[in-house]
Amino acid sequence: MGMGGVLLASVAVMAATPWSPRAVVQVTVNARCAGPNNTEITVSPWNVRLQQGDEIEWVIAANANSNDITVTPKETSDWPFATRGPFNAAKGRPARVNGMRQNGRGTYKYNIQLVCQSGNNPPDEVLIDPDIIVD
Repeated sequence: MGMGGVLLASVAVMAATPWSPRAVVQVTVNARCAGPNNTEITVSPWNVRLQQGDEIEWVIAANANSNDITVTPKETSDWPFATRGPFNAAKGRPARVNGMRQNGRGTYKYNIQLVCQSGNNPPDEVLIDPDIIVD
């Protein structure tokens, strides 16, 4: 009589779920100040375009004459993210927001506040207001 054996094989089948990785869209803020009331601000991109589920990261340019920025939505009740801020960034430490609410399509206004300081010049407080556009 021969030895009989049973080979059991287990196969796990996972259902394919549609998943697309979130994009982290970077917004770079640069402040160059040559003197009182003589500050040049660059926000790139000024109008940041997002897709549903994307995240934003605000970064201060390495050569900026500002060490910190504060980002706040103009209308906290009308903001595409669950977290409403404020979002604080420092050089080398970006501020990031994620957790976009469902069906957040639209245009959202926000503020970036910073103090520009260069050399012995008096500081220049700056408030700028770019937009977020969710497609």
